Amino acid sequence: MSKLIQEAPQSLRGRMYQRDASKAKERRILVLKTGIAGLQFHIESEEEQAALDAITPGTELMLFREPENEHDEWAVAVHLTEDDKLGFISRFKNETIARLMDAGKKFIGVVDDPQTDATAKKIVEKELRKNRNAPTENMALPFSVYLIEEA
Repeated sequence: MSKLIQEAPQSLRGRMYQRDASKAKERRILVLKTGIAGLQFHIESEEEQAALDAITPGTELMLFREPENEHDEWAVAVHLTEDDKLGFISRFKNETIARLMDAGKKFIGVVDDPQTDATAKKIVEKELRKNRNAPTENMALPFSVYLIEEA
């Protein structure tokens, strides 16, 4: 039987359908465009300010769930690196993402360019004019939140 399999055309041996898990692509689904809440409270040193100034559009941000946060049970922290917290997704926008993270879903943030991203530019302009929902949300550093799905 194994000789028949060895002599079978490639498509019958399953090669066309084999997937290499290490080459699996991820799919990013845009969930939210927002700014970082509390940014001004997490940049305390010249070193942290320099790191913030070095952030450019396209920079990936790490998102971590903080279920024990005393100020917000749905807190989702935004980090530049594991040790460099920038702030949070606004408490007015984070519950759905937090629930999905609690269910095991993975998210990533990507810094937007308000000069070239029309949606980011509109959000920045609107929020700078009237920031009634989240007065600590810093729209000078807009970013997009993506749900990561393995394809």
